[in-house]
Amino acid sequence: MPRHRIEPDELAPEISPTMLVAVLEFAAECGVPSEQLTAGLGFNLEDLKRGGLLSSRQAWQLLRRALKLSGRPDFGLELGRRENLSHFGLPGSAMRTARTLGEATEVGIQYQRQTGALTDAWLEVDGTQAVLLCQSRLRDRALLPFVIEEAFASIFAVARQLVGPSFRLTAMEFAYPAPRYMARYREIFDCPMRFGAPENRCVFESHWLDVPLAEHAPATSLELRAQLERLSGRSGAAQIIAALEQVLSRTDHAAMSIEEAAVALCLSERTLRRRLAEAGATFKLVSDRVRANLARQLLQERGFTVTAASEHLGFSDARAFRRAFKRWLGQTPAQTRQGQGTPGY
Repeated sequence: MPRHRIEPDELAPEISPTMLVAVLEFAAECGVPSEQLTAGLGFNLEDLKRGGLLSSRQAWQLLRRALKLSGRPDFGLELGRRENLSHFGLPGSAMRTARTLGEATEVGIQYQRQTGALTDAWLEVDGTQAVLLCQSRLRDRALLPFVIEEAFASIFAVARQLVGPSFRLTAMEFAYPAPRYMARYREIFDCPMRFGAPENRCVFESHWLDVPLAEHAPATSLELRAQLERLSGRSGAAQIIAALEQVLSRTDHAAMSIEEAAVALCLSERTLRRRLAEAGATFKLVSDRVRANLARQLLQERGFTVTAASEHLGFSDARAFRRAFKRWLGQTPAQTRQGQGTPGY
């Protein structure tokens, strides 16, 4: 059987840690400790609470475990129902400051990959009817209900957050059989539903798209859209490097082997080396850059002595650290501690 090719965007650090903390907390309510869900994924609950993004691949391994171990077949519905704009990072902020619900929807769709969503969504408007369609980006059809439930429940929750609790759906269609927990669907969506349909569709009256948003801020909205546009141009090469930098930075000493980094990224060592080569980088180059930045922070911002920084970063002695530091940044640790400008990284 041919192996699934891992796409660059599966490795990009793009999943909100706030959302994943909510996943772990809800799973804990179901009796599943966070350590059981994060084992072997390269992060734990405290890492998430400190901030930083994870790749779709890491996040969705966690979510698959949560669905299996929680004993809650409606996990996706409950997860989506609890989400709000703050769970969607920069796109969520841009949606909040948009002029109308229609403009917020446009932002959400245009930059949906940056929210870490594992659905592709698009909007169709026909007269008085608006239809939001979603399809899963996951190949595993067993997870289709979970993916679509989370997407539609979060979309509904966010729409109500933006325009108020009077927002209603007129119909929904799902491209899978009706689940045994249909009562939860009725409780959350409260509209006519059809299962076994050709597409996943969320239908509402199009006049809602023209409703102005209370937090519209024209200047802020433009700036956020500009930031999103800059980020959306990031290449696959940049994504694998960013993903590796994220993993290395999370250790606070960056002394991680390529084998350990590959495990944290849910990749084989060979695949990681190949991805880095395609990006024109090596593990040593990226690791050195992360360690250089951390070394500079330790000396300039956190008040470490050279000896303490050397030990923190795992060097055998201060002399080896000084040599590496000079190679990384083009000046000595003493010069950096004195506040002189640092070239290089």
